[in-house]
Amino acid sequence: MSELRVTHTSSVTEDQIDHLGHMNVRYYAVNARRATHAVLADLGWDDPAGAEVFDVYTRHHHEQLLGTKLHVRSGLLGADGDSIRIYHELANAETGDLAATFIDRVRTNTPKDHLEVVDLPAHGTPRSIDLASTATTPSLDMVRDLGLAMRAPRVIDGEDTGDTDTVLPHLVPMLIWGGTPPDGSTHELVHTGPGGESMGWATLETRIGVGRLPTIGTRIQSFGATTSIADKTTQMSMWAFDLDTGAVIASFEVVSVLFDIGARRAMSIPDDMRAQHEKTLHPELGAH
Repeated sequence: MSELRVTHTSSVTEDQIDHLGHMNVRYYAVNARRATHAVLADLGWDDPAGAEVFDVYTRHHHEQLLGTKLHVRSGLLGADGDSIRIYHELANAETGDLAATFIDRVRTNTPKDHLEVVDLPAHGTPRSIDLASTATTPSLDMVRDLGLAMRAPRVIDGEDTGDTDTVLPHLVPMLIWGGTPPDGSTHELVHTGPGGESMGWATLETRIGVGRLPTIGTRIQSFGATTSIADKTTQMSMWAFDLDTGAVIASFEVVSVLFDIGARRAMSIPDDMRAQHEKTLHPELGAH
């Protein structure tokens, strides 16, 4: 067995801090994606940035604050059909405090004989999202009939693609979250709790499935359903659709915890917020 090695280093900067006061989840993903590029480069890929990373699992462990120095350690988990699996762990470079772990699946024709692989450590295994499961893919008509629209229809533009022709892989989550709610309201990120607390949703785990990346001019819309609710957490399944073809272009599974921003800890979901999630509660639309 091989050992994990450092594949990327970075620091948490001011522009990476979000409304919860810590590094936003998208920058965890940026660190992992750059580490994937480094692993593929070591395998002899001429264009690692063009890799088709079609299945991305992330488990968040600890929040990271402004100025923290980070490194990613990586290793190959093995081959699976026409893909390879890559493991990363993002950690505080000075204390070793674990920030997040990732499992990427990359489509490839790279020879898979004699790959140097690592064992998946216990802290890198999923908690609530089963990687052996398959994402549910409802039809566009179904999610419309169920009233599950999360965002209004919109057209892919240069902001989605990073001024290229096609949406960049690290911007795929914005196919779900970009745009405005269907009623035109503002999407509030910070809420006031029953005791006056400032609270928001923090991400614990995600799994992203990527289909055909859309190009500028593609009409899309995102939909989502809550699939389970616990005392402090929710689990949701979400989809971005190409409105002209009806195809799912990205799926997103997420486990979130309600976070008391001032106390820096999880809190029970208030009744009014729980009721909102129950309006879109469809356990049958969870991964299976």
